[in-house]
Amino acid sequence: MSKSSSESAILFKPLLTAGIIILAFGIICIWIGTSVISLKEEGEGFKIIGTRFLVGAAVSIGLGFLAKYFTLIKYILRQFLDKKKPEDDKYSDWYRP
Repeated sequence: MSKSSSESAILFKPLLTAGIIILAFGIICIWIGTSVISLKEEGEGFKIIGTRFLVGAAVSIGLGFLAKYFTLIKYILRQFLDKKKPEDDKYSDWYRP
């Protein structure tokens, strides 16, 4: 692995761990809001907080995977964006001395 790809892969584990912890806390907040608290007003607050934690967890996990596979994603995007022009023939990009 090159230096830049290994540095980006280092971020994967902390972001994934933080995302899993935030996800668990969000699920616990939603569970408390739906079944543990009998008053509707307080339960709605826990549901809103839990939903925000779930979104934060999804963002953290997504950033972790983006950091891990950044070089692969960059390569795939380059393959799609560097298409040849239709008027060029197959020898147009060859070096001519």
